[in-house]
This record gives sequence, structure tokens and C-alpha cells, in this order.
Amino acid sequence: MTVISSFIYTLLVGGIFIYLFIYLYDFLFGEKPDKQIRKIQKQFRRENINKVELIEHQPKKFSIYQVKTDKETKKVKIKPGYKVINIVPKKKPIQ
Repeated sequence: MTVISSFIYTLLVGGIFIYLFIYLYDFLFGEKPDKQIRKIQKQFRRENINKVELIEHQPKKFSIYQVKTDKETKKVKIKPGYKVINIVPKKKPIQ
């Protein structure tokens, strides 16, 4: 009985540590592009996405994507930890 309980405890604690290491690795060293695209699709789930293009990528800092939808084209910046930031275009000065 002690062998079974120690085995279950090892699996439980080991699973928690593996999950934490994967999350910490993604947060510190950047994410995989397929996970970033899934996060963008989740962000724009109410709109029909036609195309997602990678514009700029700087490891451990950010990635900039251009998202083309039926209505408009938007730029999105993703920081480590899958934080999505919408980039708003600058206003042109009135002449």
C-alpha cells in the first residue's frame, strides 16, 4: 500500500513541477508561434480571420502580427506570457 501511495504522490508532485517548468520556460524564453496564433484567434473569435502574418519577432521581448479580418486590418503585439496588446495607429495631424 505504501508503494502505491508513494507512486501516486510522485506522479502528482512531478506533474505539478513539469507544468510549472513549462509555463516558466514560455514566460522567460518566449513562446512558440503556433501558441501565439491560437491566442490571437481566441482574441478575435467574434470576427472572421482571413490571414495572420508575422511582421516582426524579437525573442524574449515581443512579436508583432498583422491580422486581416473581413472588416479591417489590425496589428497585434504579443509579449511573453501571451499578453496581447492591440496596436492603435497614430492620428494624422490636422493641416
